[in-house]
Amino acid sequence: MQRIVEHYGDDPAQVGEWFLPDHAGAPLVIVVHGGFWRPVWRRDLEEPAAMDLAEHGFAVFNIDYRTYENPWPTTLLDTAAAIDHAFATARGHGVDTTRRAIYGHSAGGGIVAWATSRAALGSDLPGADPAAPTFDAIILHAPVVSWAQASHEQLGEGAVDTLMGGRPEDVPQRYAASDPIGLIPDAAGRRLLLHGDADTDVPVSQTLAYTHHLRSHDVVVEQVIRPGEGHYEILDPESSVSDVRRQFLSEVLIDPLQQRGDDR
Repeated sequence: MQRIVEHYGDDPAQVGEWFLPDHAGAPLVIVVHGGFWRPVWRRDLEEPAAMDLAEHGFAVFNIDYRTYENPWPTTLLDTAAAIDHAFATARGHGVDTTRRAIYGHSAGGGIVAWATSRAALGSDLPGADPAAPTFDAIILHAPVVSWAQASHEQLGEGAVDTLMGGRPEDVPQRYAASDPIGLIPDAAGRRLLLHGDADTDVPVSQTLAYTHHLRSHDVVVEQVIRPGEGHYEILDPESSVSDVRRQFLSEVLIDPLQQRGDDR
């Protein structure tokens, strides 16, 4: 495996790390860490997962971003820039960008949900890009995807209010522009939403609401509520939920290619 750190902007936090298998032509997986957008949490949260996925044949770009001590919409724009950077530089690393996935955990799942709605944003909204990349597979684990509800419930001790610069009643235009539950999602690709029913950090209601939102837009989504699991099992590559993630990525990104090879 090869590890390469790359900056996608001038700020020290605007950085990502490639985890590249020894062979060329691996599919792209972008990883967005959680941590309620607090500065104490960085991409090393996802380092074990990134290494594991690379060992299983995926080319992983594990990103950092400026967190909620920076004004809205800095965190969102950094994520968009990191995604665009991954696509711009992947081929130079021998990565196959025709097969692509994105994964986010917790608050990172919320950012991924926003990022996979960029194409339909109004042209005057932060991050809008009608040519924003689409993905074959989108995986969200315990995502914070209904930000107004998260604000009302004070999830993460008010982390959403800090990220957005206020409550929904204070800055309604910001929530309307970026709260994933109110945006039009990309219809492309397959989505997998995973959540433990014993999660005390992010309630299952977040996943249930977003699944309903996706299906109301005719988006293909698989929802898996895992009994007895909490919020952090996904950070362990040896956990059963991590195995579900690997299997889904393989099913979407690797198995079809192998099947075509077998048919020749």
